[in-house]
Amino acid sequence: MKRAITAVAVTVAFALVNVHAATGIFGGYVTVGGTKYKSSSIYAGPEPLFGSTSLGSFNVGQSLIFSAAETFTFQNSGHSTFDGALAYRIRLSSASKSTDPTQYSFQGMGNGVPVGNPGDEKFEFTGASINLLTGISTPSSPTVYNIDIIHKVGAWEGGNNFERLASISNANPGSTAWADVNAFTAEFTVIPEPSTYALLGLGALVIFRHFVRCRRRS
Repeated sequence: MKRAITAVAVTVAFALVNVHAATGIFGGYVTVGGTKYKSSSIYAGPEPLFGSTSLGSFNVGQSLIFSAAETFTFQNSGHSTFDGALAYRIRLSSASKSTDPTQYSFQGMGNGVPVGNPGDEKFEFTGASINLLTGISTPSSPTVYNIDIIHKVGAWEGGNNFERLASISNANPGSTAWADVNAFTAEFTVIPEPSTYALLGLGALVIFRHFVRCRRRS
């Protein structure tokens, strides 16, 4: 089943959805640092792929704002999707990804609105101002961090409620258990404040001058 959503420039280039699934996620987008990204390469649209390049370098006095997200779902056979959210987590790049939902923060999207083909819905939040650098301490040297994201919606099928979780491991229609997720991820670098660099340079200069004086006296 090919899907197209003109309002967000989503084209029929979308991958085929699983016709056996009664609910699922078929698209996901996030806006970080003023740029809109598609979460997976299988999602349509001209947006750059989240994580294909670094989000940039920042000192902790600056901002890296996570401002919006969209999740597109399908539902058929009398089943439904509801209560969307975007899960995100900041970690050192040297740390492992997590499949534990308690380690993520959640930005709610509410219930979806109809869009595109019958049964398709769009979940979104806009106008947020989540600074991803909040809580990060000034490092002594450039340090790489990652932001991990997972698109999440509630689903009802066969009389049961569960979660659909779109990630690298299952971008369409989405996993049904946190243990199976492999979060979409992108990296950014946190650098020392300019004053920190100046102090480090001054310290190195003092040490060098002391070394030269000692050589002259010997």
